[in-house]
Amino acid sequence: MDNASFKITIFLGFILLLFYVFPILVLAKVASFSVFHAIRSPSFLEAIEVTIIMATIASVISVIFGIPLGYFMARYEFRGKYIIDALLDIPIMIPHIVVGIMIVLAFASSYGLGPLLARLGVSFIDTLWGAVAAVAYLSSTYTVRTIETAIRMINPDIELTARTLGASQSYVLLHLVIPYIRRAIANGAMLSWSRSVSEAGALFIVAYYIFMGKSTIMPASVYIYESYVGIGLTNAAMYSAALILVIFIIFVIYKAVIGISHVASHN
Repeated sequence: MDNASFKITIFLGFILLLFYVFPILVLAKVASFSVFHAIRSPSFLEAIEVTIIMATIASVISVIFGIPLGYFMARYEFRGKYIIDALLDIPIMIPHIVVGIMIVLAFASSYGLGPLLARLGVSFIDTLWGAVAAVAYLSSTYTVRTIETAIRMINPDIELTARTLGASQSYVLLHLVIPYIRRAIANGAMLSWSRSVSEAGALFIVAYYIFMGKSTIMPASVYIYESYVGIGLTNAAMYSAALILVIFIIFVIYKAVIGISHVASHN
C-alpha cells in the first residue's frame, strides 16, 4: 500500500470512528451533571436490574443451544444446508416489531401454543419469560455464528484422531472442542447479552411492562423511551447516559476477567 492509499484508509476509518464516538460525546456533555441522579432513581435501578436478568437468561439459553447448533453447522455438510444457514440469519433481517408480533402469535395466542401454555400456567405477555423469548430470538444467532466460526478453525483431524482412539462424539465435544473454544463461547455469550440489553422494538409488543411479584417494571430501553415521550429529550439523555455507564462498567469487568483467564491459561 502506497503512502496516499494509506492516508485515505486511515482517514476513512477515522470518519467512521468519529461517527461512533461523536453522539456519545454529545450525550455525555448533555447528561454529565445528571447521570448520577439517574443512577439513584429506584425505578430506573429496577429497570436496569430486570434488563440484566432478562439479558443474562437469554445469553445462557443461547450458549446451551448455540454450542450444539454451531458444531452441527461447522462440521456437517448435507443437502439443503443453505436453507438452515439462511434461517439462522433471519432474526438479524426481520424488523424487531415484527419479531414481537411473531412471539405473541406463537406463544400467547390461539394461533400457536397460547392455549397449551395457559393451561400450564405459563404466560408470555408482560412477563420475564416473554421478554427473554423475544430477546433470545433476536440475539442467539450471534452466539451460534461466533461458535460456528471458532469450531471451523479447529482441525477436524484432531477430532477424528480422538474418535479413532475410542472417544465418543459427546466426549470429543465436551472435553476437546468446548475447552478449545471457551473464549469464543464467552464472546458469543457477551454479544448475545449486549444485543438483549439494547432491545426495544420486540419488547414494545411482548413485554412493555414486566410483572415481578406485585410490581410492574419496564425494561431499561422502554423506560428511556417513556422518559423521552413523557418528559423530553434531556431527561431521556440522563437515563441513556446512565445505562451506557452501567454497560461500560460491565464490559470492562468482562474484558478484565477474560484477559486474566487468558493469561492464566498460558502460564
